[in-house]
Amino acid sequence: PWAPAHKLVLIGARAAAAVPRETGGRNIVLLIDVSGSMAPPERLPMIKSALAMFVDTLRPDDTISIVTYAGTSGVALEPTPIRERDRVQRAISYLNANGSTNGAQGLITAYRIARQAYVPGGVNRVILATDGDFNVGITSQGDLLRLIERERESGVFLSVFGVGSGNLKDSTMEMLADKGNGHYSYLDSIQEARRMLVREADATLEAVAKDV
Repeated sequence: PWAPAHKLVLIGARAAAAVPRETGGRNIVLLIDVSGSMAPPERLPMIKSALAMFVDTLRPDDTISIVTYAGTSGVALEPTPIRERDRVQRAISYLNANGSTNGAQGLITAYRIARQAYVPGGVNRVILATDGDFNVGITSQGDLLRLIERERESGVFLSVFGVGSGNLKDSTMEMLADKGNGHYSYLDSIQEARRMLVREADATLEAVAKDV
């Protein structure tokens, strides 16, 4: 303890083991920051490698989409069943970094795509991967949080993965994930990315508790 009179208490908590269940399918939208700062190997190239492995963990009838954002947002892959694996992997391989960061517009587009492919009773999730804060478009934390809160009411949740350093705003990323009923993780290596997106993919996609 930093003072003799203080006591330190460590508290750990975990959810009860989930009962295995058959979901009604999974609708995943990958929202990828392709701004210029994502070019270093530990950023977009690492994310691409991790996503290529992640796709192999999904079931043939799961649906995946890819939305990218830099100065503007775009749809790199319309909702596609995983059984078209070659098409999905090709879209991931074509991702490259350039431009500024209009993350808010990317979020709006990603949620729109997720609603189009919505699976009632299934897993509907936007997964955001970025190295920084949003410096174009809606940039205030308050506006971003209100956007996320509105969108989660549709049943589409948000998970956030941060990469790199320098630009990274942990506080913003974690608050976005909290408001989106998802979680935030920092990926500092391909091993950590593999843990979150491959070994623990089910936990990444399905929450056992909200607003804890």
